Amino acid sequence: MAATEPATATVREADRPGDLGAVAALHGVLYAREYGMDATMEAYVAAGMAELVLARVREGDAAPGRLWVAELDGRVVGATGLVRAQERPGWGQLRWVILDPDVRGRGLGRRLLETALAEARARSYEGVLLWTVAGLAAAHHLYAKAGFELTVSRPAHKFGLDTVEQRMDLRL
Repeated sequence: MAATEPATATVREADRPGDLGAVAALHGVLYAREYGMDATMEAYVAAGMAELVLARVREGDAAPGRLWVAELDGRVVGATGLVRAQERPGWGQLRWVILDPDVRGRGLGRRLLETALAEARARSYEGVLLWTVAGLAAAHHLYAKAGFELTVSRPAHKFGLDTVEQRMDLRL
């Protein structure tokens, strides 16, 4: 029996019906399974993405950001988004970064991140920041390789966990 090549995932703008639900569900399921987070993670993701989509309807390309998904065999397996950083004018904020563990190690996370960083450069942002929590090894490895540096670390109770909230910055 001949071996088949693994399917190639595509990265596209998340503009199809069902994309937001798939991204929110991916966050809810994976973060609960891998880290023990509660349903507030999924709600937090869904609320932020809903705000972005509604802003894009109102403002078009001038809206505060974009969302992309990685799709494999018709299934959303990852995502990332970029919005204007409210806390740091002139900067973008990376949001909603997730990748199904079944597709990690293929460079797909890097492709998603590069897509968001290209958008940040196109918007002439000075840099990009992101908020995360300690212990997300795969994501932190990706951020470090891209040049993000830890700038804030503080205890927090988020998503049903006592954790350490972290901000990472990348000057463009």
